[in-house]
Amino acid sequence: MKLSARRLAPALFLCLLALAACAEKRPATEALAEPAPAPPAAEPLPETVSPVSIPEVTPEAVAMLDAPPVVRVLVLESRRTIRFRVPEAYTVGMDAVSGVSGRIERGGDLSVRASDGEIVLADGRRKVFGAKSVFVAPADGEVSTIDGASYRGGFLFVATRGGVAAINVLDIDEYLKGVLPSEIGYLKDAQYEAFRAQAMAARSYALSKLGERRGDLYDLNATVMDQVYRGASSESEAANRAVDETRGLVCAFLGEPARAYYCSCCGGHTADIRAVWPWKTPYPYLYGVRDTVPGTAGESLCRGSRHFRWTAHWSASDLSAVLRRTIPRELRAGAGDLGRILDVRPLGTGRDGRVAGLEIETDRESFTVQGDRIRWVLKPDPGSDAILRSTLFNMDVSRSGGRVASIDVLGGGNGHGVGMCQTGAIRMAELGYSGEQIISHYYPGVRIVTLYR
Repeated sequence: MKLSARRLAPALFLCLLALAACAEKRPATEALAEPAPAPPAAEPLPETVSPVSIPEVTPEAVAMLDAPPVVRVLVLESRRTIRFRVPEAYTVGMDAVSGVSGRIERGGDLSVRASDGEIVLADGRRKVFGAKSVFVAPADGEVSTIDGASYRGGFLFVATRGGVAAINVLDIDEYLKGVLPSEIGYLKDAQYEAFRAQAMAARSYALSKLGERRGDLYDLNATVMDQVYRGASSESEAANRAVDETRGLVCAFLGEPARAYYCSCCGGHTADIRAVWPWKTPYPYLYGVRDTVPGTAGESLCRGSRHFRWTAHWSASDLSAVLRRTIPRELRAGAGDLGRILDVRPLGTGRDGRVAGLEIETDRESFTVQGDRIRWVLKPDPGSDAILRSTLFNMDVSRSGGRVASIDVLGGGNGHGVGMCQTGAIRMAELGYSGEQIISHYYPGVRIVTLYR
């Protein structure tokens, strides 16, 4: 391919992403010098991916709970010493279930550390309590503080190989108040319904995870591994109101809380879970939708995001440096010298335009990367831990002397792309859609039901 084609001009960009049904209708001020060619027909999904019908689910299919569930959130892990502050009186015990062992009337600055297989809670040099695990709950609904961040509920401290882990134990709605601004940001009044949609999606996701770790010490990570959670320090009045207004409302499918994944920006079409995470349960409400609604003239709801379109470039040396780090770590293969990189080939795309896999060929061996794992392997910067923004991209590989000389990528979106597009949800709210309508758009086939009151 000639150099001019590799520069990924806007006209070429629009044509290439048409396969994902993401082509945008541009206003007159952005008109192309030449009209774009008609988009080709969308590529079919791989033969191994068969369509699944979405059955009707009645609201009565979900059993009501007597009270809001309690969640256990891993906030800190493998700390030698944790500095913990409780402003007033607090109770201590071995865990959150067996009950209180004692009540301490004076709060203040405490320390938590592991010593000889025991967790020690201390006030200065004075040992307050010690056991294999220690649960501390502030009295009268006060918040406690770890590393300058405030949290509702209590904390379970347990020993790990590297020291002490801190697990926040609290009511699910108190947890959600620390999730919403951390995940979707601090929204304007006209965007409030996106807060309500985020509350219902985040509640459903959390509830869907509770059964997975019954034998573990915690249910959820406080990071992007599950949902970003920064405790009471991150709360906002509007987000708290959205959590309270949607109390008990969940997205349900076949009688269970839906696994309501979401991402920052879908790039114009949400992802099909079967191509992004082929190893996960292929819920049919996560097959992907075109990110547009009536009244937007076919334009993507998330087109205002700075992540809507982006580019990345690797020289041969940068690519080698990246893959030498990521292939052994992510694929558990190819330790040592990878040799010369002969080719990097996409292994098909889904109907949403996302690359389903990559084959990386060297003069020593070949490696196959599936779905969203591409983002961890094909990192954009050899000196950074930042991952590739998405797998919605078109790749141009330049070769010289039988090996890869450079790679240029033109991509769209930020995140895995599965489920609700947060940027699109905000735009829907601005257009007057309700939180329930936002949920119905991004998770077709789910029902919003009341799980508890």
